[in-house]
Amino acid sequence: MKICFTLKPIATSYGGGNQFVQNMTKYIKSLNHKVVYNLNDSDVDVIFIIDPRKSPNNRVDLPKVINYKRKHPNVKIIHRVNENDIKRAKPINIEPLLVKTMKIADIVIFVSEWLRNYFTNKYNLSLNSTSILSGCNRDHFYPKSDREFNFKNRKIKIVTHHWSSNYLKGFYIYEKLCRNNIEFIFVGNWRKESPKPKNITLIDPKNGSELGDILRKCDIYLTATQNEPGGMHYLEGVSCGLPILYRKGGGGAHEICCKFGLEFDELDDMFDKLDMIMNNYEEYVDGIDYEYLGSERCCKEYYAVIEKVFLYKNSI
Repeated sequence: MKICFTLKPIATSYGGGNQFVQNMTKYIKSLNHKVVYNLNDSDVDVIFIIDPRKSPNNRVDLPKVINYKRKHPNVKIIHRVNENDIKRAKPINIEPLLVKTMKIADIVIFVSEWLRNYFTNKYNLSLNSTSILSGCNRDHFYPKSDREFNFKNRKIKIVTHHWSSNYLKGFYIYEKLCRNNIEFIFVGNWRKESPKPKNITLIDPKNGSELGDILRKCDIYLTATQNEPGGMHYLEGVSCGLPILYRKGGGGAHEICCKFGLEFDELDDMFDKLDMIMNNYEEYVDGIDYEYLGSERCCKEYYAVIEKVFLYKNSI
């Protein structure tokens, strides 16, 4: 089988779609299938659309897919959807293009059930679709073997990381995160317009093992993201052994976060929930399901869809 991913991954911190393709490429090649990132060959079996727009790393846009399908009608199209407009403070009007792409796909895979419901209800869509929650690379994101459970003589280290500086990633909470017993570590691109709390440590965007090393040195993972279709950051935090605080209205993020931490609303509520976790810290750590969070579980679920689509192609 030859599979074309429309996005060519890069070895840097560049969002969840990039990491997804990295993990899937590795998994598919391990099964002795071929992976390409262009439509130069005439024998592509499955086109896997990550983003229908053209960009430096996503050179196979929707018009190229449509043109290839016209020339090679037996090719099957899978569309992975991890975007919407309401996750941004300033919408980029991506939804009409996503809906157009969904309508030419043989199957649409949403990165959360929340996102699937959002699109099907808003646009009254009848699709062949499913949802698959993402997973992270456990070679990079794994827990410490000697986790400390005594916090009486030091500050609690709370960490979050975001490649995007979009305000709805949670800066409303992050910029106010001041308490004497807390050290706040932010990894990524801090929003220029947001004030920085006095107790913050800013670290430039990191990825892979370097990011994992930072996360493992912390105690609690925090995500205040809003309307998140289904991100990677909270997966990576929890996979490093950190119980999670996640904000009400987080969208698809809740489908994983709810299993490994507590939801909060405003800042005072966050501090209350932090105290609840710290009072039962070992119990929360012991409750983390690392296999569920891993990319292998995710890749297996995606591959089952790819295989089903491919087998249907060859039965025609």
